[in-house]
Amino acid sequence: MRRRTSIIIWAAVVLAVIALFLTWQVMGFRAARRTLPEGMTLAGVPAEGMTRDQVLNVLEVAFATPLDVFYEEQQLSLGPDAVELQYDAAQTAASLDAVIKARGGVDGFIAYVLRRPLGPVDVPVAVTYSPDRLEGFLARVAAQYDHPPQEAVPLPETLAFRPSQPGYQMDYEASRARVANGLTSAVEHQVHLAVQTEEAPPSSNDVLAQMIDSLLEGHTGLVAGVFIKDLQTGDELAYNADVAYNGLGVLKIAVMEETYHALDLPLSPQVTDWLSDTMGATDSNETANLLLQDAIGGGDAYQGTEKVSAAMRYLGLVNTFMAAPYDAEAVPVTISTPANSRTDVTTNPEPHMQTTPLDAGLLLEMIYQCSNGGGPLVVAFPSAVLPAECDEMLDWMAQNCIDCFTEVGVPVGTRVAHKQGISADTHADAAIVFGPERDFVLVVFLHRPNWLPWEESAPLISDIATVTYNYYNPTP
Repeated sequence: MRRRTSIIIWAAVVLAVIALFLTWQVMGFRAARRTLPEGMTLAGVPAEGMTRDQVLNVLEVAFATPLDVFYEEQQLSLGPDAVELQYDAAQTAASLDAVIKARGGVDGFIAYVLRRPLGPVDVPVAVTYSPDRLEGFLARVAAQYDHPPQEAVPLPETLAFRPSQPGYQMDYEASRARVANGLTSAVEHQVHLAVQTEEAPPSSNDVLAQMIDSLLEGHTGLVAGVFIKDLQTGDELAYNADVAYNGLGVLKIAVMEETYHALDLPLSPQVTDWLSDTMGATDSNETANLLLQDAIGGGDAYQGTEKVSAAMRYLGLVNTFMAAPYDAEAVPVTISTPANSRTDVTTNPEPHMQTTPLDAGLLLEMIYQCSNGGGPLVVAFPSAVLPAECDEMLDWMAQNCIDCFTEVGVPVGTRVAHKQGISADTHADAAIVFGPERDFVLVVFLHRPNWLPWEESAPLISDIATVTYNYYNPTP
């Protein structure tokens, strides 16, 4: 009897414990059902830990908020009304309640007791939009922002250029899918359209030529010669560049080059002083003649000019010569060259001292290349013209500060190695400009018969320098 009673008591205790455990589990299950379970999502929103009303409110707000659509860097706003977006809150709530109810039965209780997740579930969200309205939106965007690659455009009023632009083409199918996904998602607030990009076309000197043409318009009767060369790419622009002009002070670049060709470093203090006065703002013809006579010609200035002319011919600069020193009274017979043999255009250059914008520019390029250890000067005069000597040549020209022409056409602080030339009817400047992105040669000769006003030439040369600098070194 006692044994039977003991069994009954133990059974009652076990049943009581089980009852308490189940009661405790039921209470916990009911409490857990107040928030949504792990793995439940609605239109991309993770619902875990949220109440039914909270997640429905999140959806309500999300589908009332415009979608940010990006065409490359351009941000556009696509509001719900624009595509007739309809969010059915009641139907979505019914779908959510059905899932909650299904998970609240015996299977859900058992899973809770065993701490076994039921697995993820994506609750259907009732949201629709008009495909036709979406298609119309994409068509408007493409019409506004799609465009083929565009070349650089000159802006004469600012002496600058609008840089070349890449081309853009929207991928309709991919973009439609991305926007559709964004419209039906409660978490995707930004969509980047699928846009195919075609690289901007490479710079063309034709654009720079158009700008220079615009600067020269209105200067009737002016014979302008321009030579420009990109020292990084080798691209050239020539405008009357093979017309013969009075050599003027520009030919002192050739005198300087031949001085270094004839002498070894270090130069004597006397020669250094002569170079300073010849190549600097003093622009002394007297010291230039002393270089021709004593540094190059072995005591004979005319012999010096012959050596300069011969060196230019040897370098391929066949339109450049000196038949007499500066300020010579006796005028020799003019040396015939391809440039001064032309009959279509003439500048009536001095018969004893001539060059062309092309020749002057190519000589500057040779000095620049030599300073970097290469180029025709090093090849033509091996061991006689050294990179260190060409560095000194550039330094002499960079110290030539005259506060006009190319110097004032480029930003303050830009290194400009140049030499000017001025007579009554011809003004010139031959320069190497060292830019932050590109170095370039710029040679400008201007001639007006009888008299060339300074008020015409100085701003024109500086404007040409400005547009050339802006072309090769555009401001971001």
